[in-house]
Amino acid sequence: MVDFRYHLVSLIAVFMALGVGIILGAGPLQNSIGSVLTNQVDSLRESRNEAWAQAEEAERESQAYREGLESLTTDMITGSLDGQAIVIVALPGASDDAIAAHSENLMLSGAEIQGVVEITDNFFSPATASYRNALSGQLGSYVETSDNPMETLVAGLELILMTDDESTGAATLLELYQSSDNPLIEVRESLVSPSDAILVVGPTEVEVPVEGEEDPDAETILANKVEFMTAIETPAVLVSTGDSGTLLDAVRADDNGVSTVDSPEDSTSFINVPFALTQELSGATVAWGITDSAELVLGERAELENFAAADPSESEEGVTEGEATEGDSVDGDAPVDGETVEGEAIDGGEAGTEGEGTLAGVLGSEDQQTDGDSAGEDQPADGE
Repeated sequence: MVDFRYHLVSLIAVFMALGVGIILGAGPLQNSIGSVLTNQVDSLRESRNEAWAQAEEAERESQAYREGLESLTTDMITGSLDGQAIVIVALPGASDDAIAAHSENLMLSGAEIQGVVEITDNFFSPATASYRNALSGQLGSYVETSDNPMETLVAGLELILMTDDESTGAATLLELYQSSDNPLIEVRESLVSPSDAILVVGPTEVEVPVEGEEDPDAETILANKVEFMTAIETPAVLVSTGDSGTLLDAVRADDNGVSTVDSPEDSTSFINVPFALTQELSGATVAWGITDSAELVLGERAELENFAAADPSESEEGVTEGEATEGDSVDGDAPVDGETVEGEAIDGGEAGTEGEGTLAGVLGSEDQQTDGDSAGEDQPADGE
């Protein structure tokens, strides 16, 4: 049993320590401790104020940067996509605001929007994999099938987007893809086919899963989306958020020849998207934006060639006065001796006015033909 004296000694020691602490704290240590704490508080306050000032300055610079780009965007992109037909494909997670903004922006660049198609979760979900496999096996009469069902389904989607709207095959596929049981696509705006290129609008915000509620199929869905983008053979650009772990980040890491533009709601994307489409239409692949994986913050446009066939009549030189000689013929008929055919030759089926490349002007009358001229008839004998 512990003696009472030990308890008494312990209590005395505790009170002595308390007393010494009070004396020292109120005496020699008071100023030094107070000064240290005061200095620390002042230092923290100054650091906070500096951080606020830097944040405000950065915000002002960012705002000026955005306003500057926005003021230049129209002048920079105008005419870059003149005459090009673009269809917009929206992936799950694409916001309506981003789709509308980029649609309007493409029209400013001169493009014609052929429609907006939304890809549903059924196109990527493991739950509908058996349905997709079965459907891809039925597309052999419409597209070239592949061992990879995703590639076959994407080929069918391209047929819908890129074929004339009067095509029976495209209409049938459109009906199949919009099946009420497992629709793969939804047409937001009526399709006006064919299109020259595709703008794929991906997720515009990073989805942060709640702890404990992570989707076990997330990796499979992401892999299916990467396959979807890789399988597109038509010139296409993906615009989506480019943070780590996103679709755009995975596409860039895969280095599969898909053009990408990150930060779809940033001012840079409204310049980069039209320019990236011109690069795709020219056969180049780009990765532009403001994330670390981008090659350039702002890209440059590619001048698109005019693929329209030239008018054959404009490339042919007519027979000018003084160039036609005796024996020269137009469509097998000889001109009158000493006369020329002015204007363009008739050789393409075009006719001008009489005397300027018409049959009447070339043939003239029988009285104007002289010896040695050929009018498609036997020459008369001497004396006749």
